[in-house]
Amino acid sequence: FLKTLPELFAATKEVGSVSLATKRYGYQGRAKRAKDKRALVSDEDEAMRLLVDKLSLDETEYATLLRAVTDKRKISTLVAPADLDVFLARYHGVLMVSVDSIKKKERLRKKKVAAKRLAVKKTKTKLDSQKKQHAKTAAQTTAGSK
Repeated sequence: FLKTLPELFAATKEVGSVSLATKRYGYQGRAKRAKDKRALVSDEDEAMRLLVDKLSLDETEYATLLRAVTDKRKISTLVAPADLDVFLARYHGVLMVSVDSIKKKERLRKKKVAAKRLAVKKTKTKLDSQKKQHAKTAAQTTAGSK
């Protein structure tokens, strides 16, 4: 996963995007998840209780599922709880190296948008002052002709 992730970022550097997802892996099969969905109760209090139970901390250690998805490719890995600290340190390094170029593009885009807004604002201000000047001149000529 960590060897392939930089390749995904390189492939989408000019066009495309990489979506990253991290979640707890609960070892439940599809049948169990489908059964749990059907078992949800419409009663608000019961639904809140189920949510709290689901989010409550328990003593079980879960694996972590990481996914990276582009338009053409999907990769994923399952990390054991014991290996998580080492994996996250390496994952952080890969992200810092790979995501560095994305920040520059975003900043440049923000500067362009800000420059456009400033130009529109200046044009608007200039038009407003011209309208005021024209109204002032029209009022003076009307007052002068009476």
